[in-house]
Amino acid sequence: MARVVIWGGTGLTGGELLRLLAGHDGLEVVAVTSRRRAGQALWTVHPHLRPDYPGISFMSPDEARSVEADLAFLALPHGTAYPVAAFCLDRGQKVVDLSADLRLGDEKLRHHWYGDGGAPQDLVDRAVYGLPELHRDELIGADLASGVGCNATALNLALFPLAQAGLLDEVRAECRVGSSEGGATPGEGSHHPFRSRALRVIEPFRHRHMAEALQELRLDPERLTMTTTAVELVRGIQMIAHVRLAQKAREADLWKLYRRVYGEEPFVHLAPARPAHLRFPDPRLVMGSNRALVGFGLHDDGCRLLVVSAIDNLLKGAAGSALQSANLMMGFEEGQGLHLRPCYPA
Repeated sequence: MARVVIWGGTGLTGGELLRLLAGHDGLEVVAVTSRRRAGQALWTVHPHLRPDYPGISFMSPDEARSVEADLAFLALPHGTAYPVAAFCLDRGQKVVDLSADLRLGDEKLRHHWYGDGGAPQDLVDRAVYGLPELHRDELIGADLASGVGCNATALNLALFPLAQAGLLDEVRAECRVGSSEGGATPGEGSHHPFRSRALRVIEPFRHRHMAEALQELRLDPERLTMTTTAVELVRGIQMIAHVRLAQKAREADLWKLYRRVYGEEPFVHLAPARPAHLRFPDPRLVMGSNRALVGFGLHDDGCRLLVVSAIDNLLKGAAGSALQSANLMMGFEEGQGLHLRPCYPA
C-alpha cells in the first residue's frame, strides 16, 4: 500500500478525494491536514465517511510535514499549494496539485489570469497538466501533476478532437454550473437563499478556466469566449459550445473523428444521435461518476456545430481526474478507485 497525505481535507474536493480513496486497493490515507480543524475527527466535516475513516483526525500542516508518505494530494487554495508541492517533492513524494498554481505553463498567461505571487517557473515546467485524456503518456511515471479547472475540463474534452484535426475557427462556449463549483464556504453569490432557483450569469465572456482551453487546444484568445451561468444544481456542469468550423464537414465524418479519439477512453463517452432528448447530455447522466459525456449536432450549412459536454465538476472536473492522474503516476490501473456508476435520477 502506498501512503497518502491529503493537504487541505475540509473542502468539497478534499471530501471527494477521501471518498474515492476509501475504495482504492493500492492507496492508504495516513494523514489529512486542516489548520482550523486540527485534532477533530475527520467525520465531523465529512459525516458520510465515518465508517470509512473511523480513527482519523485532521492534522495540522506543521505535524504533517513529518509524516512519511509516497503521494501527496494538494486540495489547497490558489497561491498556497506550490510551496507545499516543492516541500513534498524534496521529500521524494509524488504530488498531484488540485489548485490552479501549476496549471498554466506560460508565465504571462498565469499573471494575466491569476495575478502575482505564483509558483516559480522551474516548478511549473516540472508539472504535467493533469488531464489524462490529453497527457496520458506524460503522466505515466511523472512526479508532479497539476490540477485541472472543472469548466476547462468540460470544454477541453468537448473540443479536443476538433482542435486536433484543425477544425476550430471560432468558439462561443457557455458553462452551466452547479453551486458546488463555488466551494464549501458560502459567498454573496453562492449562498443558498440567493442562488436557489436563479439563473445568474457569473462571467459573460472571460472565465479564468478559459486560459486552460487556450493552452490545451492552442486557440487564439480572440476566437474563444466563455460564459458561466449558475443554475439549479448542486453538482454538475453542462458545457454548450457554438462552434464555427474552419471548413465544411459532414456529420458522419465528425462521428468518425470523435470515435477515433475517444473510442478507447475509459471515462469519455459519446452521447447517442437518437433519441433526440439524449443527444445533448444532461449532467444528471454522469452524477457521482468520473465519466464525461459529449454530444454534438451539425447545422445544415456544414459549418456551424453545437457541441455539448457534461461532467460532475467535483469528480471528472477535480478529484476524479486527480486520482486518475495519480494512478498513472504510481503505476496502478488507470481507473482504480474510479469505476463509479452514475446515480440516476438525481
